[in-house]
Amino acid sequence: MPNTTMSLELFDSINAQVKKLTHELSYHIVGDPLVLSNLKEYLDISLKHELKVNIVTTANNLTTSMFEFLTHKAIRQVNFSLNSYNANSHKKSLQEYLQPIFEFAHYVQEQQKELFINFRLWNFDEDLSAQFFNENVFAYANAFFNQELSFSDVQKERPKSLRIAKKLFFHFDDYFNWPTLQGQSKLKHGFCYGLKSHFGILSSGRVVPCCLDKDGIIDLGNIHEQTLEDILNSSRVKQIQKGFLNQQAVEELCQKCEYKERFLKDNDE
Repeated sequence: MPNTTMSLELFDSINAQVKKLTHELSYHIVGDPLVLSNLKEYLDISLKHELKVNIVTTANNLTTSMFEFLTHKAIRQVNFSLNSYNANSHKKSLQEYLQPIFEFAHYVQEQQKELFINFRLWNFDEDLSAQFFNENVFAYANAFFNQELSFSDVQKERPKSLRIAKKLFFHFDDYFNWPTLQGQSKLKHGFCYGLKSHFGILSSGRVVPCCLDKDGIIDLGNIHEQTLEDILNSSRVKQIQKGFLNQQAVEELCQKCEYKERFLKDNDE
């Protein structure tokens, strides 16, 4: 879909509606919030509505000038998708990419801000294809934070997270393929937390079940035309929710989504 930016007016309206449903927002459905020159204005709106914010960013354009507003009172957590570096071409070296990210973490610690920071490495697979990259990330982290973190231990034990310091973590997960209607696999059996613990709103105003539906294929309604309450109480939403309660994926995109498979074991238990 073409890049668009949600207007402050629409964002304000959404915040007013979602605060009846949640205490937290994630500024994230593919789009990177750090590309917004007026990100502070969005954060001010969420603060006004007493909502906490989770930021997800590649940090490709992170600079020291952003450090102050990234400790905004509305922000609860900042997630850095470190594996995005390995998945894209860059003019920066890995060290040049990681340096401002680690410096931001150090800044937060120095300022004693109550802010969670996660360094995401969501790039595990059976082929260990990202092993060399991850080892290099750990080497730079150990040097910067004066740690002795072992990536070989992580690879062997497969923890979900690893604490570096107070409220500072590495977070690990597997690679996953973004679902498309052209996907080859089609598994109707499955469970997902979409429309149970979360849903998404695209910059166009379209409401979707989760952040993996970045193109709005499962268009549940548009917040320009309906209230969020009406959209979430629609028959289509109820059918999706009922399906997942019975471990059945109703929508075709959900049937072709591999991500839901990781929830089956947890839900069975």
